[in-house]
Amino acid sequence: MSIQENDALAARVGELLLAREARVAVAESTAGGLISARLISVSGASKWFDRGLVAYTMPSKSDTLGVSIEFLREHGTVTPAGVTAVAESVRERTGADYVIAESGMAGPTKGRTSRPVGGVSFAVAGPAGTVSEELQLEGSRVAIMEQIAEHALEMLVAALDSGA
Repeated sequence: MSIQENDALAARVGELLLAREARVAVAESTAGGLISARLISVSGASKWFDRGLVAYTMPSKSDTLGVSIEFLREHGTVTPAGVTAVAESVRERTGADYVIAESGMAGPTKGRTSRPVGGVSFAVAGPAGTVSEELQLEGSRVAIMEQIAEHALEMLVAALDSGA
């Protein structure tokens, strides 16, 4: 799903964050800003959206998101451990109540990792801890990016609904 008027999922995130008087930050890689754009498209987002960070390379993930290159080399960037470290680092650095982080392989080529095209890792860090997931998505590069944004918002809603 691309950015559109009346994005019900993004609006739901906003409602849940407002009800908790909480703020969210986003650490994106493969989605390239689509998660943040969907959230910011909701009227009133300034009450609950803190910031969106896009870091695409390993050095930028270290500099911008605060995870050491050594850790990322050892654990990988497209892994639950990698995105968990990113989400927790961004939460600590920004003071946001919740952080959603993602990293994946949108294709069409594999790049330098053994991860297949469409492999994506997600993490949501919140007051009750961090949850992570891995998915194998299919489709074009843009379709994978849109699926990443959709799943990231679904994960955040699930965390907020559960009271995490």
